[in-house]
Order: sequence, then C-alpha cells, then structure tokens
Amino acid sequence: MADTKKSRSAIRIKSSERERKRSASKRDSATTRNKSQEEEEKESLAWKVLSEEQTQALKELTVHELEVKLAEVLTIENYHISLPEACVVDYYVAGFWFAKEQNFTLQQISAFFTLLKEMLDNIKEKQFSLVDSIQRFKSLLAGIGVENCSHNGGLECFDVNQAKLITDYFTDSLFQHYKLYQFLFTQDPQEEVVTSELAIEVPPLATVPFPPPLDEGMTEELWREYVMTPPQSPQPEEQQDGEVDLTGEEAQSVGLSHPKDQTAEDLLASVKPAEVKTIVKKVADEVLGNFKAEVEARLKDRETVLTGKIGKLQAR
Repeated sequence: MADTKKSRSAIRIKSSERERKRSASKRDSATTRNKSQEEEEKESLAWKVLSEEQTQALKELTVHELEVKLAEVLTIENYHISLPEACVVDYYVAGFWFAKEQNFTLQQISAFFTLLKEMLDNIKEKQFSLVDSIQRFKSLLAGIGVENCSHNGGLECFDVNQAKLITDYFTDSLFQHYKLYQFLFTQDPQEEVVTSELAIEVPPLATVPFPPPLDEGMTEELWREYVMTPPQSPQPEEQQDGEVDLTGEEAQSVGLSHPKDQTAEDLLASVKPAEVKTIVKKVADEVLGNFKAEVEARLKDRETVLTGKIGKLQAR
C-alpha cells in the first residue's frame, strides 16, 4: 500500500510539472507574439500619418473636397496664395487619388501616404540628393513579397505587382521632376508688385448740388438766352502805324460821303487781311475766355479731390 501511494504522488508531481512547463511555454509564445506584433506595428508605415478613420473618410471625397481636407489634416493654410504650399497639396492629392484608383485597402492607402510624406520630407527638411532618395526608397520597399525577411521597410502590406506600380508612380512624378522640387524648397519666390492706375470721376464740391435738381431743368434754348453768360463787348482797336486819326467832323464827313446802299463786299474789300485776323482773334479770345476759365476751375477742383483720395490710400 505504501508503494502505491508513493507512485501516485510521484505521478501527481510529474503532471503538475508538465502543466507548469506548458503554461510557461504558452506565456513565452504569447510574449514573443506580442513582441513581434509590436515590432511589426513599429516598422509598418500604415497609420502613422492617416488613421483608419481619416483614410476611410478621405476615400469617399471628391477631388476638390479631398484637397481642402488634406490641407486641414496637414495644416497647410496658405495654399491658395503660396505657390510652394499649393505644389505640396497637389502632390499629396495626386498620390492619394492614385492609391484610390488602384483599389488599395485602407492600410495600403495609409502606408502609401506615409511613403509620400517621407519622400517629400527628405527633400524639404533633410535636403537629400536624388541618389540618396532613391536608396531610401529601395530600403522602404525591402521585404515586399518575401516571407520572414530580416529587414522590412514597412510596406509588407503590398505585393510585388503593387510595388511595381508604386515604383513607376514615383519615377514618373517625384524622381523625374526632382530638381523642380529641390528648387521649390530651396529658392524663395520673387515678389511681384503689380500696380494699375484708375481714372475715377468724382462729383463737384458740396457747394454745388450734384446732380442738379430735376425740377430746375430747362431747355438749351432757354439756358442760352437767359442763363448763359453773354460774351464781353469787344474793345476798341488801337491805332496802327500808317492809319490816320480822324476827328469827329472828318469821320462824319466820310460817313456822309458813302452812300447808304454800300454793300458788305465793298466794306470787306476795304479792310486789310491783318485787320481781319486781329478782329477774329479778339472775338475768339473774348468768347472762349470765360469757357476756358470755367474748365480750369473744374479741373483744379477735381485735382484737389483726387489728391486727397490718393493721400488717404497712401496713409493706409
């Protein structure tokens, strides 16, 4: 009886040791799995820039809506007026739309977008050359289509055919225009100031009502007859050299000597061309003198108003 009891106790001890070993092995396997998952999550490029919810929401937008939303996610505010920021937004929108057209999964779209951002940051912040960028791109593609690879670039969610598509896309977009992107982030754009002059008509000063009241309107004939300033009467001409100064009696005798039926042609024939020019010039000066003064006054008033407005604009 004693031997049977000892054998049973020995069996129980062995079974308990086996259970302990099994539990320990399970714990070790669980820890190794967790470590491998953590390493994969750390190495994977998915969900680093765009989360799963953001990727799903962006995938359902149109091109214009995608542009606005990506600018908000990446905190690009002045892409409407800044050429470098507009190029960056266009770069991300084109890349996201390419991934959407290739029917990538949400994880693949997020990983591809992280790849887009890292390759652009290498130019913008790290000033990589073209050779350095290509080497970095190759290192990120390492491990695709290979099981249990020692070095993974973080894009294991893609297959070989998708990796070829990604390579062709970066070759045609980023690498082919690499110097343009370098110039975009290393050279400051020149600021061009464009000015234009505008002729603005301003009303007269407040002393004169503008426009005139309609109840004070009149026809042009009435205005010319009653309102228009009449021309000044011509002044007597000065005596020119060679002319004889006639007294009142002589002028009266001369006037009596001419008959009343003297025609206008005879009178014009007796006047010299020089005298006609002087008479016409004096009459024109008298008639146009008032009009000229009025035009000059209006031009001065308009000039003062425009000068005041220009001064206000310059003060702003």
